[in-house]
Amino acid sequence: MTQLSEKTASGMRRRPVPDDLGRALLLALGPWRAQSFSLHDSAGDTLWLSAGSIGPDEHGYVLAALDVFTLEPNRNCIHRKLDDGRRALFLAARDPLGGCSGVGFAFIESGVVDDTRVVTPAVRALMQRFSMLLAPPVDKLQAAAAPPGEADSSLPLDLPDNTPIRARAYTRLQRGSGTRRFEVAVAPVGAQHDAALFERVVDWLVQHRQRYTSKPSSFAIAISAAAVFDRGFASRFEACLKRNEVDEGLVMLILPAAAWAEQPERTLPLLELCERLHCRVVLDDFVLNDAALKLLRCKAIRMLKLSAELTTEAMQDRYPRALLSACTHIARVLGIHCVAKQVTSNTAARWLAAAGIDYIDPANPAETDAAKTTDEPVALQLVS
Repeated sequence: MTQLSEKTASGMRRRPVPDDLGRALLLALGPWRAQSFSLHDSAGDTLWLSAGSIGPDEHGYVLAALDVFTLEPNRNCIHRKLDDGRRALFLAARDPLGGCSGVGFAFIESGVVDDTRVVTPAVRALMQRFSMLLAPPVDKLQAAAAPPGEADSSLPLDLPDNTPIRARAYTRLQRGSGTRRFEVAVAPVGAQHDAALFERVVDWLVQHRQRYTSKPSSFAIAISAAAVFDRGFASRFEACLKRNEVDEGLVMLILPAAAWAEQPERTLPLLELCERLHCRVVLDDFVLNDAALKLLRCKAIRMLKLSAELTTEAMQDRYPRALLSACTHIARVLGIHCVAKQVTSNTAARWLAAAGIDYIDPANPAETDAAKTTDEPVALQLVS
């Protein structure tokens, strides 16, 4: 069984959709002579299928439609002619807050499609029923009516040399549990300084493993471009991870754009080392360019911190909005996360959550409304 087939099968086992709902929707699309029909959740997983199977191309069409429905909340129907000559129809399942919680996908024979004729009252009611099946419990839905986000309080790391270091928490925008994300709030200044900081943080985390093992956590440490290219840093970094039993995903390296975007070839050795040592990597100030497309093949890259300029402009103009959609789509397919920076309003946080952004990095928590939403304060006191 292929990976996509396994994912489809697990999705259908996880959230069964009544056969009568799928059949009713297929029947409601009768005038359009639908050849097949499938229902998918917000991750693109197949929950119901009338016949056949969903291949990689079809899965890509579903993900693209989800992106459009997410970024255009007033849209409920998409139809397009595919490269192979077939015509596809997509229907949005929207939750009470207007978010896209799922999608219906059909291949149709009709040549001309009128959106207002497709989304009839019967189709709308059935898609609402489908959306209700995907809805979280009532208490979670009520919590979602508040500004989206779950911010864990920042952590004081008083490390062995008594230099205070803080680890700020990322605000989670998407629903569900998952790993708490923290970033060590110390500016990188050079290869040896960055190596020393990395060693201190890792040594402390290993010694106080019980402080954070109750819930999966991840700590990201920014390094300078000089450290990325420095063999001495790479040597100390490798030695530190090898002498400690570090859980995979516990620590991450944040690579600056001055390294990965401007000199990608010189960045590759450190990325390859991280992949061998199972240390995850974050690309800071991420934008889609030639360097990004070269590096994203590296399995060590697990998070993208999008350029603040990109996320800000995406809310105002179509072209950067398309680039943002491409970033979140790529991240979803690769199974990695997207982080937005410098988000200072709940409105922006809601929009970014709908666009598929997973986390906010509240670099200035006191100025960020979205970072004030806390439903589970961290009780960790990282003191040596």
